[in-house]
Amino acid sequence: MQKKYSNAKYIVIFVLVQIAWLAVLGLWIARYVTNHMVLKEIDQRYAIHISSVGNITVLVVGLALIAITTAGMWILFRYLNFLFHQTSLYDNFISSITHELKTPLSSIQIYLDTLRSYDDISGEQIQSFIEKMHLETIRLNKMINSILEVGRLETRNATYNCRVMNADETLKSMLEEIRDQYNLEKNRFRIEGSTASQIVMDRTAMRLVFENLIDNSLKYSPENPRIDINLSDSEKYIRIRLRDYGTGVLRLHLKKIFKKFYRFTDIQNPSVKGTGLGLYLVKGIVNFHGGIITANIPDDNIGLQFDIEFPRYPFHRKGYLNSLLKSYY
Repeated sequence: MQKKYSNAKYIVIFVLVQIAWLAVLGLWIARYVTNHMVLKEIDQRYAIHISSVGNITVLVVGLALIAITTAGMWILFRYLNFLFHQTSLYDNFISSITHELKTPLSSIQIYLDTLRSYDDISGEQIQSFIEKMHLETIRLNKMINSILEVGRLETRNATYNCRVMNADETLKSMLEEIRDQYNLEKNRFRIEGSTASQIVMDRTAMRLVFENLIDNSLKYSPENPRIDINLSDSEKYIRIRLRDYGTGVLRLHLKKIFKKFYRFTDIQNPSVKGTGLGLYLVKGIVNFHGGIITANIPDDNIGLQFDIEFPRYPFHRKGYLNSLLKSYY
C-alpha cells in the first residue's frame, strides 16, 4: 500500500510556534512600555533624568532578531512543505513507472510462454508474436531511456551530438517518421508551413522531444486523434506550433505540466497512464538547445497547443549555439 504523506501536523506546529513568538513579543513590548512609563513618572516626580536610549536600542534590535527568526522559520517550513510534496510525487512516480515497466514485460512473457507451450503454432502466428514482442521491447526501451535522459540532464552529464542542420528538411523528415511510427493518416497528422533557417540540434534528442509531445497528444485524444503542426520563422526564432484536438487541460494546469512527476488527471479518460517525466524531459531538452516551450489553450478552447521556439543559427544566441557545437560535435 502506498504511504500517504500529510503535512497537516507540521502546519499546526508551525502555527503554534508563530503564536508563541507573537505572545513572547507582545509580553516583551508590554513589559517595555510599562517600564518606560514607570521611568517617565519617576523622572517627572523627582526631576531625575533617566536615559531610555539604551532600552530603545534593545527593543529595535530585539524586534529585528525576532523578524529574522520568524522569516527563517517560514522559509524552513516552506522548504519542508516542498519536500513532502516532492516525496508524494516521487511515490506516485514509483507506482506509475512500476506499472508501466511491468506491462510490456508481462506481454513479452505471455508471448514467450505461448511459444514454449504450444507446438502447433503457425509460422504466421509466430511472426506476429515476434513483431508484438519487438514493439513491446521498443516501448520498454523508450521508457528506460527517458528515465536515464532525465538523470543526465539534471546532473549536466547529457552528451548530445549537436550539428548545424537545415531546419525545414530535418524537422519535416523527423515528423514524418514519427507519423509513420504511430500509423497516423496524413489528414490526421498535418505538417504545414516551412522555415528557411538553420538549426543547431541533436537529431536523436529532438526526435525524443516530438515523440513525447505526440504520444502525449494521442493519450488524451482517445477517439479520432488529430494533430496539426506548423513551422514558421521570426526574426530570431524558428517557431513550431503543435496542436491537438483532445481533451486538453484546465488553464490553471498549464504552468504545472512541465514539472517533474506532475501528471494531469483527465476525468473523461482516467485510464491514461504515464510517468510524469515526458513533458519535463521535453522542456529540459528544448532548453538545452537554447529554445523555449510553452503550453497554451487554443483560441477555440479545444485540445492543447505547444509553442516551441529555437534560435535561428547564426542570427540569435550564436555564442551559446557555438558552445554546443564545440562541446558536442
